[in-house]
Amino acid sequence: MCGINLLLSPRLDCESRVARMNASIRHRGPDDAGIWTHTDGTLSMGHRRLSIIDLSKHGHQPMFYDNGNLVLIFNGEIYNYQDVRRELVKKGYRFQSNSDSEVLLAAYQEWGESCVHKLNGMWAFALLDQRARSIFCSRDRCGMKPFYYCHAAGDLYVSSEIKSILAAGVKAEVNPDGLNEYFTFQNIISGQTLFKGIFMLKPGHNMRINMDTMSVTMEQYWDMEYAPVSREEKDLTEELNFTFKEAVKRHLNSDVKIGATISGGMDSSAIVAVVSTYFQELNTFTGYFDTKSIDSLDRSVSEKDDARLMANHFRTTHHEREISPQDVIDTLPSIVWHLEDPKVGMCYTFFAIAQLVSQHVTINLSGTGGDEIFAGYPWRYSLIENVSNGSEFDRIYYNWWCRLIADADKPAFFTDKVHRQMNPTHTRDVYSEIMKPASDFSNINKALYFDMKTFLHGFLLVEDKMGMAYSIETRFPYLDAELLDFMKRVPDHMKYRDGVAKRILKQAFSSLLPEEIIHKRKQGFTPPDRTWYKRELSGYIRNMLLSPKSCIGEYIRPERIAGILDQHANGSDERLLIWSMLFFEGWLRTFLRGDEIPSFCLF
Repeated sequence: MCGINLLLSPRLDCESRVARMNASIRHRGPDDAGIWTHTDGTLSMGHRRLSIIDLSKHGHQPMFYDNGNLVLIFNGEIYNYQDVRRELVKKGYRFQSNSDSEVLLAAYQEWGESCVHKLNGMWAFALLDQRARSIFCSRDRCGMKPFYYCHAAGDLYVSSEIKSILAAGVKAEVNPDGLNEYFTFQNIISGQTLFKGIFMLKPGHNMRINMDTMSVTMEQYWDMEYAPVSREEKDLTEELNFTFKEAVKRHLNSDVKIGATISGGMDSSAIVAVVSTYFQELNTFTGYFDTKSIDSLDRSVSEKDDARLMANHFRTTHHEREISPQDVIDTLPSIVWHLEDPKVGMCYTFFAIAQLVSQHVTINLSGTGGDEIFAGYPWRYSLIENVSNGSEFDRIYYNWWCRLIADADKPAFFTDKVHRQMNPTHTRDVYSEIMKPASDFSNINKALYFDMKTFLHGFLLVEDKMGMAYSIETRFPYLDAELLDFMKRVPDHMKYRDGVAKRILKQAFSSLLPEEIIHKRKQGFTPPDRTWYKRELSGYIRNMLLSPKSCIGEYIRPERIAGILDQHANGSDERLLIWSMLFFEGWLRTFLRGDEIPSFCLF
């Protein structure tokens, strides 16, 4: 796990600017740093290293290969790098280190850009091929590692985080389309960001940069293409059991300590079940909330007891962290600084747990991805399972995912000046573009496809950045490449049928987990913020959003903000919208107004 930075510019001051970029993301790699500049001065590549595999100096980056023709900056882990390495050794290659980075360089030399098809892991990298005068960039299949790029004032920037691009001199401005997406989906689901002119390389895509023209071309190398097979349930269940265990085993490759978050639900508990067979002393972590005095309508349920049950069952060394309303106040500025681009959900829960994890281990295994791959949201599928035509599916599913502000309500929500800058069909166009490849899928697979491309991607970025704030690498065994390929072949009825979700997973885990965990009712890691926003945090929220110091009134009508807070106080559930406005206000103060960055963020 690391951070990468690249600047291509005719101004010949690349190295000093990449040094600033590196400094801004020290949290992503506190163990080592490096910068390499091309002899003509027009290209610099920077790297911050969090040492995970081969802790020696041989893992230093930028890494060189083929007598310096190839130069690599790489963020992530290749879980099958030993297999790829053995294949390359048979072809005559020799290696100087035990690093997956060196294997990636050799793989590129042998197979060119198709080398990514050989990789099972998470990654975002840029690889300079000096003979070809091109830079080959790639992002992993699901987007577990962030990758941003920007053209500005004749320069081309690449980085793991947006703040690096700003540190190099790019000015932060609000992107109206990104703002529109966020207050529609509580997520930005296209390749855009909330920062005007700064984009994200989409998951499963490669990018090629021509050094002479600075032109950029994109190519998709992977997609979740469902092709269900007709096989006995028993055979598929047995294959899943084996494939899952092998996936978890691959994710244990490390030269530093590994732990796991555990909620007491099936997904995280199954990971712990497998890992505990390899480690005698496994550290597990959970967060919980005091739910004794919450409103009866608040959906928060503490999973502390279930997590303890699993920790005791598998004899782990268990650690807990209570999350309180004060955490929202104390951590919002840091969360905004680290997350940068707003994504799904209330991120302070992940931030609090990352702090706990960092006190004990460097790598954390997460159960994220199990719901999106195995169909864990039955209330969504019940909306569309019996829909008979594609246009009706799209109408229902698009409207369901308009989590914050419906299209018809946007003129009364945004200020006139801001709303005039927005394309009125943008969010629907983005939805349609994402769903194009899924047009021939079944309804269940269409829903899973959209969730994976949007909701899951948002969660992955939250977990990456909240973890990296504390120099923690988060790994996602459910998104193992072989497990994804297996799930392409599983028939719909083995994922969801008659209101029952994750059918094949429950069958496969029957020998791993207690029955009460397998059949536990699905619940998210949801804080009691419906109550907190009415009580403990009410004054803080009103001061943030409606005081003379507030910035948000330039973008969202103040009378509409006041009305939303009043509605919530009177019993309406506006918690998602309130959190999103809080985050946006914090974003405006941090990145546009230039408020002081919390000392924690300065490492």
